[in-house]
Amino acid sequence: SLCGSAPAADEEDKAKAAGAEGERRGVKRQRDEKDEHGRAYYEFREEAYNSRSKSPPPPEEEPREGEEDETLVVLDTYTSDLQFRASRDGYGGQPLFHERFPSLWAGARSTHGISSGRVCFEAKVSQFLPLKEGSSEVPLFRVGWSVDFSHSQLGEDEFSYGYDSRGLKVENCQFEAFGQPFGEGDVIGCFADFEGAELVSLSFAKNGEPLGEAFQVAKEALGPRALLPHVLCRGCAVQLNFGQQPEPFFSPPEGFLFIHALPVEQRVRTPLPPKTTQECEVLLMVGLPGSGKTQWAQEHSKENQEKRFNILGTERVLQQLRPQGPDAPELDAQARDQLLQQAAQCLSKLVQIAPRARRNFILDQCNVYNSGQRRKLLAFKGFCRKVVVIVPREEDWQKRLQLRREAEGEDVPESVMLEMK
Repeated sequence: SLCGSAPAADEEDKAKAAGAEGERRGVKRQRDEKDEHGRAYYEFREEAYNSRSKSPPPPEEEPREGEEDETLVVLDTYTSDLQFRASRDGYGGQPLFHERFPSLWAGARSTHGISSGRVCFEAKVSQFLPLKEGSSEVPLFRVGWSVDFSHSQLGEDEFSYGYDSRGLKVENCQFEAFGQPFGEGDVIGCFADFEGAELVSLSFAKNGEPLGEAFQVAKEALGPRALLPHVLCRGCAVQLNFGQQPEPFFSPPEGFLFIHALPVEQRVRTPLPPKTTQECEVLLMVGLPGSGKTQWAQEHSKENQEKRFNILGTERVLQQLRPQGPDAPELDAQARDQLLQQAAQCLSKLVQIAPRARRNFILDQCNVYNSGQRRKLLAFKGFCRKVVVIVPREEDWQKRLQLRREAEGEDVPESVMLEMK
């Protein structure tokens, strides 16, 4: 735990000497308000702690009901967030780690999308998950449509359209008031109408009551891309009806069909996952903060889009922990510090569970400890394992560090940087 009382004066020197591992274990030193650290520091501190620990082998991924039937419309565990735990039947799910990281979003799309007709599905907020006593986090839910390869944070990317439980609609990170707030027990109907000559109309309903049109999507801009049902949860569990239920929660408007009721040839199936871990690849990034690891990982992922690399890095986790919306508070130094600590700890958890999934991964961390490198790669037994070491020229590295400090206000203590080297 990072919690604990401040050390007395004689303990303070010990805490300073203990360095990253000492502070990670709970021996905290006094810091004034100006003493802030960036994400690289907390990532390193977490790595220093974990490099000395032994993790048990990850459990085998649970087989899903109907996983072999490629015609079933279910939530896609191949393209979902790693922290999204789908139910065994594939028609529901919830975030992992919700008690430890209650502000962590987790999203998933369906295995099939649509590009014609008038199609619908239903999403029920089945449960608000229990939180630790004293937690102020509010469960949130977002549902709608997006295209393949868009961000798992529904509504925060191009061609991504969400209805948020705060009574908002969101597209490309633009939040606007829409409909009504909703919560535990409510059912949201999602409707896509491709019948228009030039526009696709996306509308919603709450508990059977129409809320009207939320989005218009230009067919010319959308092109051949299919729209896929998409859910995004924070602190809640969701249940989906793609048409597999004998009866809907609420009858859809006349002319709309549930996506599962469409003929198979009218559905668009997203690519299938690798059949075995032998077909999967893991790349372990190694390099100092500011060396260009994240940039290399993003470029490599774009150049090899068909491999669908999951980039596990602090920057990605921060996007899924940060508050979003028109009323999102501006983080002060202390709140930002806590967020960075949470992101580093959450990333460690994600790296631990990653080997159970049949996917391609890029581990975008500093990974400067030999013991940590071995421990991480050992868990990916059966994967094609590669190490990518990034070593820029000294002058280029210093320029990158300076740009990073100007953009993010981060600073890695010199003692930590020396230990990394």
